[in-house]
Amino acid sequence: MARNRQTLPHTSNIKIDSKDKQLLDLIYLDSRMSFVQLGKKMKLGSASVERRLAKLQKAGIIMLLFADVNIAKLGLKSYRMYIKFDVMDKKTEQELITFFENYPRTLWGTICEGEYDVLFRFVAADEFEVQEVIELVLSKFGETISEKTITTTTYHAYLSWNKAFETERRPALPVEKMDTPEEIDETDRKILTALYGNARETTVNIANAVGLTPDAVQYRMKKLSERKFILGYTAWYDSRMLGFDYYKLLIGFRNITSEKENEFVQYCSEHDDVVFINKTIGSWDIEVDVIVRNNRELHNFIRDVKTKFGNVIGKHYSISIVEERMLNPLKEYLEKK
Repeated sequence: MARNRQTLPHTSNIKIDSKDKQLLDLIYLDSRMSFVQLGKKMKLGSASVERRLAKLQKAGIIMLLFADVNIAKLGLKSYRMYIKFDVMDKKTEQELITFFENYPRTLWGTICEGEYDVLFRFVAADEFEVQEVIELVLSKFGETISEKTITTTTYHAYLSWNKAFETERRPALPVEKMDTPEEIDETDRKILTALYGNARETTVNIANAVGLTPDAVQYRMKKLSERKFILGYTAWYDSRMLGFDYYKLLIGFRNITSEKENEFVQYCSEHDDVVFINKTIGSWDIEVDVIVRNNRELHNFIRDVKTKFGNVIGKHYSISIVEERMLNPLKEYLEKK
């Protein structure tokens, strides 16, 4: 059955100046940095920085300011479900967006164009929970799904958006990878949830939510960082608002060695186009996310990769992100009484 794809509407690009780009770059490095600290780096008053940040959030350029929580230490794993539909109309797209927003463990939900129509990233404790998610998706959309595949994340790296901000390449955030779960209490889980939902949430507001003093919250946050439950504080952006298209490349290796794979990851980590690298177990071995201005730039990146690593790259696909939701997969902890 032929597909009927109608892309979701989106706001046209918002004009931003060099100071806005500097601010966006700085909050990638640390989105919890105070307005006073940001102002000193930007040579602006703190009130001016606060207004700029609010403007960028209201415009949708900043999708989420979040704590980079090491979910593996919470006993959770990150999974991705890729789905292809026979029929993909506007009604189905809207229903999927609503599903992403309502499912409490959604991390990232997207409408795509290319090899797959949907990318649904969620967290789960084990394969039994994954099966429950699959059954839930099939119960809602199964009649029109023609193909689905699941991958598991073994590590991922979130990289600088310096290409969009016209700044120098920044160091990658600490790599999130498979880790041994550690016990923390319900209060710590709620603090992590609050910070994932808003990295700039005040200790006063968090204290009110969890029943502690602000000083006690500050102490717990420090300990959570020391124990690597919090790897940092960063931001996620809407590439379209910045004038870029967002593509995900799905790559399967052949005749690969650890040395060659590390060389590939290092190459991508240093490339200005790349904003995310995700190593998986499933139908392919690695995912590379890039931001480009047009198809020519995408072609150039893929050509360069295949020129340098063509002898180890097997099957590969690309999908374009059309509409996305970056959400808080821990929010159920705050909802518990």
